[in-house]
Amino acid sequence: MKKLLVLLLLAAAAYAVYAFVIRPPEKRACLRIADLCGFDPRGDQTERCTQMLDAFKKSNAPAAAQVTTCVGDAKSCGEAVGCASGAALSIGTDFVKDFLTGLQKTIK
Repeated sequence: MKKLLVLLLLAAAAYAVYAFVIRPPEKRACLRIADLCGFDPRGDQTERCTQMLDAFKKSNAPAAAQVTTCVGDAKSCGEAVGCASGAALSIGTDFVKDFLTGLQKTIK
C-alpha cells in the first residue's frame, strides 16, 4: 500500500512539473481559455488558439508573453478572450502601420 501511495505521489509530481513548467505558456494560455469558456481542451478552437499564439510569439515575443500572463490571470471567459483579442488587434495595427509606411515610401 505504501508503494502505491509513493507511486501516485510521484505521478502527480511529474504531471505538475509537465503542466506548470514544461508545457509552453502559449499552450497553458489556450487551455485556460478553454477551461473558462467551456471549450474542449483538445478541440479545434484550442488548437487554433495555440497556433495563433505561436505565430504571435515569433513576430512579437514580449507582447505574446504579456498576453499569456493576462490570460493566466483572467477570471472569466470574457476577460480571457479580451486578452487574446488584444493580441489580434496588436497584430492588425502593426500590419497596418507597416503597410502605410511601405505605401509612403512608394508614393514619394
